[in-house]
Amino acid sequence: MFELPIKPGLHAFDHFCHHLDGMLVEKSSQEFADLPAGSVSYEDLARDMRCLAAAFARTGLVAGDRVLVASKDEDATIKLFLALLRAGMTPVIGDSDITGPELSELLEVCDPAALYGDEVMLDNADLGGRLPQSRIVPIRDVHETLSTSRDPGTWRAIETKPEVALLVLTSGTTSTPKAVELTFENLIAQLAIFETVYGFDSATRLLNLLPLHHVDGLIRGPLVALWFGGYLYRETPFSVQNVPTILNKFSEKKITHFITVPAMLRIMARLGSDQRDAFCGPDFRFILCSADLLDVQLWTDVEESFKVPVVNAYGLSEVVCDALFAGPDKATRRIGSLGRPYGCIADVLDDDFRPVPQGEVGELVLSGPTVMRGYFQAPDITANVLRNGAFHTGDYVRVGPDGLYDFVGRKKTAIVSAGATIHPETVTIVLSTMPGIAEAVAFGVPDAARGEKLVAAVVPQPGQELTAADAFAFCRQHLSAERTPTDFYIMTSLPRSAAGKVLMAELTAMASSNVATVAQDIAPSEEGSGTLEEKVCAVAATCFNVDATGLSADSTPFNTDGWDSLAHMTLIEELELTFDMQFSAAEIASIASLGDAMEFIQGVLDN
Repeated sequence: MFELPIKPGLHAFDHFCHHLDGMLVEKSSQEFADLPAGSVSYEDLARDMRCLAAAFARTGLVAGDRVLVASKDEDATIKLFLALLRAGMTPVIGDSDITGPELSELLEVCDPAALYGDEVMLDNADLGGRLPQSRIVPIRDVHETLSTSRDPGTWRAIETKPEVALLVLTSGTTSTPKAVELTFENLIAQLAIFETVYGFDSATRLLNLLPLHHVDGLIRGPLVALWFGGYLYRETPFSVQNVPTILNKFSEKKITHFITVPAMLRIMARLGSDQRDAFCGPDFRFILCSADLLDVQLWTDVEESFKVPVVNAYGLSEVVCDALFAGPDKATRRIGSLGRPYGCIADVLDDDFRPVPQGEVGELVLSGPTVMRGYFQAPDITANVLRNGAFHTGDYVRVGPDGLYDFVGRKKTAIVSAGATIHPETVTIVLSTMPGIAEAVAFGVPDAARGEKLVAAVVPQPGQELTAADAFAFCRQHLSAERTPTDFYIMTSLPRSAAGKVLMAELTAMASSNVATVAQDIAPSEEGSGTLEEKVCAVAATCFNVDATGLSADSTPFNTDGWDSLAHMTLIEELELTFDMQFSAAEIASIASLGDAMEFIQGVLDN
């Protein structure tokens, strides 16, 4: 069994702080990260962390207090996260795209003592008097603190040692958002596992552009970089247009590890056809992919095209990050598998909690030092998944003859879309409050780009006219982008059984069939009716789930709802199918408006 690397009698928090302080001093002259606002040295980071800790104290915060951070400002978010950890306070990193209603929901879930957020978000949120005004801090005040404060030079002594290091927001196993309690022991164990399995060390240089409100972006990003005395690159935000620039950074910044998820990797593979040597420098070690099922074809294509190993990891927020590893060790590696566990015990159990024979399907149950303490202030939900210290993942697996684990399916209703875990019930609840809707249900369907995608079936009230664009607009007012369905199906009624239960299998089959025929529905007619602009806008409307009349050649990702990197690739694929053509990687990356796409298509048609 894996043992924690903590000296007997030493509190985990003290071990954690001693290690961080040592790295900040040892690496003071070195570069810690390239962030959107510029380069940060270890010396700068240490000063900023101490200044923020002093500001926390002036606000009256003490060790053990929970602090919610929700901001698009990655520089401030990362510094707040690390400073809160070192000060013994519990950071809770929220989605930077959170809406007002969702913010109120998170305040209920994590009960913070303070909130740091973007001004626009704070202005539009109804906080219901939950926090005193002095504990609601705009991000601009963080920058003012860092630019005007005097470095205290030391950290305040903490008498009562905190156990909980951070809360990770997740849907858990119910429709209600939950906060996973991760302890300092959990973090130390996971970091020690990373050192053994991945070989992370002071030479580690990460390129990780994943969202900071997910553990994949937060833990295997700024925390890993600081813990090992390495480097983190996050300067260039991920987008289709930025892929060529990002690929150039691997050699320029001597990157050793690319931290990604399948949806992002798929985009990189498609757009990197002209930069196949991007990972071939002497410093690069491997691509680390997690958070979603990595399909065999993508895994194989990336390794063959870029001549670089891909490591696949399985984990959940409830076990910090990673529990099963397919690579880099050859003994754990089989393309398409989850590999095998390290640092934990993985059991495969039937519905009566008995081990199943090798080769048979059962639920994956994990136990060990990375397993969460529980869901914050949710003992009943915790008891459903945490039994005798073992976490019941809700995922079905089987163990092959080679001892490696294969993913089979999910027991719970949560879906994983582009690496984000989404519980459809939460979206159903929000949709059901929309005026003019009689009933609605959100659910997941397979999707080539995302793995799964969230869609919804909606039934209008009698006499009410409702469009998919109306439903989309309502969701974007009340839900973050990742929890907004990509497709809406307007129906006269939901299919139900004799007992009145919604027949989800029928809805899923209907939605999957509809997706398959979208291109046929919007393809140009044989007579060629409609202008090129009308045809392109019709295709784009289905990809972005908006009204085509609101689109034009001037439509861009900045003025069009639903146009993110994944939707961009969906648009490309649908246009290629519709117009029987193939965009080059350079053309895909240079399409910054629908007008650009029209220009490329017209060039093909003219030839």
